[in-house]
Amino acid sequence: MENYPIIALLHRHGTILAAIMAALVPLGALAFFLTGVSWPVLPLGMLAGAVVYVLARSYVELIHIITETLMPR
Repeated sequence: MENYPIIALLHRHGTILAAIMAALVPLGALAFFLTGVSWPVLPLGMLAGAVVYVLARSYVELIHIITETLMPR
């Protein structure tokens, strides 16, 4: 798998990277709220964070499937 370093990285650390990406979205929404953006940005940020987590986690699962079935060991 040394020919595909990003695939290897996502295979090893994809779950934690998905969680970090999902946590950054609501934190960004909170930062926008604290700078004066209206309050609906907070629930929208929470919803967007959940969507980002589901999408990123499904991508990581696809990477696991690819590495387990198609990549030589």
